[in-house]
Order: sequence, then structure tokens, then C-alpha cells
Amino acid sequence: MELMKNPHEAQDYFVLPENDRPRKKATIKLTPEQIDFFKTNGFLSIDRLIDENEVTYIRDQYDQWFAAKLGREHGNFFDLLSEDTDEQEAIAPQLLWPSIYGKTMTEFDLYSTQMYANAYEISKTLLGEETTFKGDHAILKPPSTKSLPTPWHQDEAYWDPTLTYESLGVWVALQPVSVENGCMQFIPGSHRTSDVLSHHTQNNNPRIHGLEVDNPSDHTKIITSCPLPSGGATFHHCRTLHYTGPNRSSRPRRAYTLQFQCNTKKRDQPRLNTWNDTKITEREKRAKESGWDLRAP
Repeated sequence: MELMKNPHEAQDYFVLPENDRPRKKATIKLTPEQIDFFKTNGFLSIDRLIDENEVTYIRDQYDQWFAAKLGREHGNFFDLLSEDTDEQEAIAPQLLWPSIYGKTMTEFDLYSTQMYANAYEISKTLLGEETTFKGDHAILKPPSTKSLPTPWHQDEAYWDPTLTYESLGVWVALQPVSVENGCMQFIPGSHRTSDVLSHHTQNNNPRIHGLEVDNPSDHTKIITSCPLPSGGATFHHCRTLHYTGPNRSSRPRRAYTLQFQCNTKKRDQPRLNTWNDTKITEREKRAKESGWDLRAP
């Protein structure tokens, strides 16, 4: 694709690839013990998904994307944990589809990274041979005394209520992560719920995009935290309850996430979705006004 002069015009130029296969060979293969752990617990931690050279390559471009607030006019750059107004400093800014905006701004090619090759291979092992790429987004938690936790939630609670998913998220650390700066935390076995649990918007505020599971204390009696070195990653099922704490460190906490899916099916009846139906966010308003129509990952 020809490099654009204005990366904010990404949707006009972007076409999803016909083939989502990685362009590099995977360098990681899961052990039977790791596969069993994921099936039992609904998550898996890998200390080294990519090396430091690729971490630096991605992180340098990542910082440029966030500085430019790419995709804001499309509703694809927004603050997860506030009302997301232009006057307010973002608490947890996120960029949906960095593979679109990165390609147009910095010539980033997700499909040629080792990150994508290894994430794809591991996801296929955990989900099945028919696994496909669903989307990506980048999540930043700046260091701040105002930093907030990302509440306990299931990813599927954000998605289409007419479908049922077999999907997982890959959360890649672009610097070391710990409880102090907001590493991933999981509830083991929570992916085995019969359906998506009831959620609500953060603080029950329909102007905030972020969701929280109802009555989180009912589910959080056993918590596993997953600190990682730079280049490490976690894999979690779309119904696994997870959380990240506030960033209390002195440095930004950057994560790049990818979603993979397999065997998505139409439900006989839509599930409950009031937590999304009642939202009136600035992000959704910008998306509608811009005409952006590519479904968020």
C-alpha cells in the first residue's frame, strides 16, 4: 500500500488482507503441559514471545502513534476509563487497529513481525487449525497519581451479543511489567462460565467505555498475577476474567494486544447486552460521525 500523507485517512486506504497468515516462521512451540494449563485455567503466560530488538522496533513506532492520537476522529483512539473528552487528560488511552494506522504512518507491517508469527502459532495450537486473526489494539497506561485499574471483565462482554465466540487475547509487554505498573491478573478457571457474565460500565457511567463485571468480589477469591519481562506475553480465553492495576511506576506501561478466533457461531437468541446498549460515549459518537464501519477487535 502506498504510504499516505495523512494517516488520519486510514479507513479510506485500508483493505483487510485476503491472507492473514504470518510472513515469518514461528519460533515457539507449546509443550503439552502448557496446553493443559491453558485449558484448565483459561490463561497462559510466556516469558519470551519476542526478543528485545523487536520490542524496540514496535515500541518506537507505538510512541509515535500515541503522540499523534491516530484514529481519534474515527473513534479508534479513546480513553477506556474516563468520559474521553478532548479537555481531559487520558487515563488509559487505547488505539484500535494499530495495524491499520501504523502501516499508514510508520510503514509498520504487523504480519511481518515475529510477534504476529508466534502469537498466531500459539493461538492456533490453543484454539484449533481454523483460527483466524480478529483484530489488534494498543493499550497505554501513563505513569500518574490519577492512574486507575482496568476493572475485572470478560472480553466477550464487549462483543456482538448475537454470536458466541471461541477466541483468545494475546497481551504483549513492551517493557517489563509487574503488579506495580499494571501487569495482567486472572481468575483461574473463570472461562468455564456457561455464558458471558453480567457487566456494567465503569462507575455505572454510560459515558465511559470500560466495563466491569457485576459483583467482582464474588469472583476474585483466587487471583493469579502475571509479571513479565519485556517481550513476554499472556494468552487468555475471551471469557476469562482479567484485570490490570493502576500504573504506580515512573514509566509508561505499554501493551500490544492481538485477538484470534475460531468457530464463531450464531446464537439461537441474543444474550444480555444492556451494558453496551445503554452506552452514550464520545468514542461511539466520533465513529458514527466519521462513517467508520470496521468492527472493533
